[in-house]
Amino acid sequence: MTGAEETGTEATGTTVNGPTVTVDELDLALVNALQLRPRAPWSLLGQTLGISPVTAARRWQRLSEAGIAWVTAYGLPHPEDRGCVAYLDLDCAPDRTGRIADELAEDAHVMSIEHFAQGCDLAVTAAFTDLAAVSRYTAERLGRIPGVDSVRVHLATGFYAEGIRWRLDSLDPAQRGELHDDQSAGNGKPFAARAELREEDRELLIRLGVDGRLDQAGLAAATGLSPSTLRRRLDRLAGSDAIRFRCEIAARDAGRPVLATFRADLPPDRLDEVGPQLARLPEVRLCVSVTGAHNLVLSVWQRSLADVQRLEAALTRRFPDLRVAERRVALRTVKRMGRILGADGRAVRAVPMDIWRDPVPAP
Repeated sequence: MTGAEETGTEATGTTVNGPTVTVDELDLALVNALQLRPRAPWSLLGQTLGISPVTAARRWQRLSEAGIAWVTAYGLPHPEDRGCVAYLDLDCAPDRTGRIADELAEDAHVMSIEHFAQGCDLAVTAAFTDLAAVSRYTAERLGRIPGVDSVRVHLATGFYAEGIRWRLDSLDPAQRGELHDDQSAGNGKPFAARAELREEDRELLIRLGVDGRLDQAGLAAATGLSPSTLRRRLDRLAGSDAIRFRCEIAARDAGRPVLATFRADLPPDRLDEVGPQLARLPEVRLCVSVTGAHNLVLSVWQRSLADVQRLEAALTRRFPDLRVAERRVALRTVKRMGRILGADGRAVRAVPMDIWRDPVPAP
């Protein structure tokens, strides 16, 4: 390791402005490592990458301060429980679309917002404790915002892939083996028995949603939980799919600046067969069965617009009974997994996700 590796590319004491920060191969390798082990100790990350723990920590600080990459945690209600994830398609007055997106981005229930070129103006992903909360949010929150002309609600019925399983390909097999991927979602590894997501977990989820690498001492101080209670609760949640840790990277810095979403149809009895196959495609960030006119949503990150068309053609050849009804390209992602994004796709700040909050903000 040279002196330049130690000091030339890490953050200094000044704030880093996102547009001035570039990403190199070692940065991408670090993000890939954190995708596999979001809460891995710096010692393990440094050992895997062939750098010192201090260098690994400084590199991460530089990336996170620039909004290029971040670690978050989230808990989603399971479709088999009362809770639900809703995909909301909003048609908006053209002169109000940007302001509506910015306003909704502050809502604790809203996980992600995309501004699309077709299909709808804004696509909002939000999580709620029950269907009544979805009703209140659409009628009393969205229905009262000037410029929202219509709302269509699609509810998740089953998840085959989420962004948590999407990976950069920056590590070699030996490095991946050294890290022992601890993210079971979408990788064919069964979770332990699913733990219930409780309101008592609320503060813990909020804190980890803002900083998924916050250590146990910091979590104990922030939540007021004793170390033993904190460990027990973390073990209960992290040992199942009730809470998931996720390392994100700005799409442009990942070399995948084009986000596209397909709304598709499959025979209902084929969803559980084809869904997992779609989930294993390297471009796929989200694959979920939903209610509504089309029963499958597939979101992908691509290098170019031409790649979107090539992927659709490949899907048609491989899955003859899959019919793509809509293809949408995002002009901009306003919010992703609780992070407000700038025009360059880098994170600006966090808005803690909280599914227990009243879905209708106080006036």
